[in-house]
Amino acid sequence: MTLDIADVAAKLNEMASSHLIGQLQDIRKALHGFDRRPRDKIFSGQTTFENWAFHHGGRTELQFNIGRETSETGEVLRHGIAFSFETNQTLPLIDVLVPKAGLFNDYLRSNPDDFGDMRM
Repeated sequence: MTLDIADVAAKLNEMASSHLIGQLQDIRKALHGFDRRPRDKIFSGQTTFENWAFHHGGRTELQFNIGRETSETGEVLRHGIAFSFETNQTLPLIDVLVPKAGLFNDYLRSNPDDFGDMRM
């Protein structure tokens, strides 16, 4: 059976309200000083693709993402956080990401015990 990333993203959106991640768009609104919340949901149709999805607004910041991958045991759901350094029309230069990635790396180095189960 093939994982349908759009279905997974929709289910995560549905379940998010009972978890801290459900406050993501409110947190982003406060951090960025937006007048209104960017979206109600974590994932949107604009950020969900056939094999992967990232949170709405995640191109210029640390992004929460999910993806479908094949492993030696079959198809698996990957989930995590990342910076996407791929340029496109929305992000023609990665300059905005460089200092954010540096801060993230500094945080990881300063708090390694908090991330014992994280893989890169």
